[in-house]
Amino acid sequence: MRILANEFVLPIRDGRECHASHFVLLNEGQVFCVYFYGTKEGKDDVRIYGSLRTSDGRWSEPRPITEDDGLPHWNPVLLRCHDGRVILFYKVGKPIADWYTRYMVSTDNCRTWSESRELVEGDRSGGRGPVRNKAIYLRDGTVLAPGSTEQGEWKCFFDRSTDGGLTWARSEDICLPRELLFRYESTHKKGIIQPSLWQDDGGIHALMRSTEGAIFRTDSADAVTWCAPYAIDMPNNNSGIDLARLPDGRIILACNPVSDNWGARTPMSLFVSDDGGYHFSLLTHLTTMQGEYSYPALQYENGSLHITYTWNRKTVQYFCLSDL
Repeated sequence: MRILANEFVLPIRDGRECHASHFVLLNEGQVFCVYFYGTKEGKDDVRIYGSLRTSDGRWSEPRPITEDDGLPHWNPVLLRCHDGRVILFYKVGKPIADWYTRYMVSTDNCRTWSESRELVEGDRSGGRGPVRNKAIYLRDGTVLAPGSTEQGEWKCFFDRSTDGGLTWARSEDICLPRELLFRYESTHKKGIIQPSLWQDDGGIHALMRSTEGAIFRTDSADAVTWCAPYAIDMPNNNSGIDLARLPDGRIILACNPVSDNWGARTPMSLFVSDDGGYHFSLLTHLTTMQGEYSYPALQYENGSLHITYTWNRKTVQYFCLSDL
């Protein structure tokens, strides 16, 4: 394994916090990274910002993308469409359980953006489209977005678009097995959220963050109906995860390998699966320092694995690795 880049995306500034990064890979080795940024998560000045990494390895100054509308913005997700457009999805509102999804479109490699629009007009189910991790193109051209809601019990779902993201069809909720939830007097803030997707010859699959000390999984043959979620042998601290499938079929998973609910968000580690995402072994730790290193985003392209994650809420860490 070779480290091609290990960098901060934006300068550390007193009185400013950032979190929940995502990115797209552009032409000529450029990377465009987004994150929410403001005085503190959930404050009304928090907006979606972006930074561009040029082909010579320099990151631009953070610049705001979304409007200052007096509401907090959250969890940006970028999708590079087959027609060259880049769609920015993000959540708006508070509390989190009541947020909804807006989107913007760039046709010039993230230099300029369209006006913001609501993704599914009038929908107040707790957010549509991708909630935190990337949407993927299926082999038949369908865009599949991993969603979840936090109204009472935490539940996952999947949104499908067959017209490049213009309209969306929502799956049924995917919930924790009832026997797990029976242990709680209240199911409020208990369950699974923030899926991460991949497709292989066996179907479509997702791994999910949970409150149960482990990562959960669900599978589908058609991206419409999904099996009951089940735990795999990977710890989860009820914090974000993400994955990337390599051309040889291996799956790289980024997470905090901690089993306590709301447990420590360190270390930030990479794991690899050789059996289709059922079992994982440690590949490397990206950091083992004390602090918060969380919400990874992964993409693999042209022999390189690109990674971003939150660094102590003060900046975003970017890695590029090769020879995996």
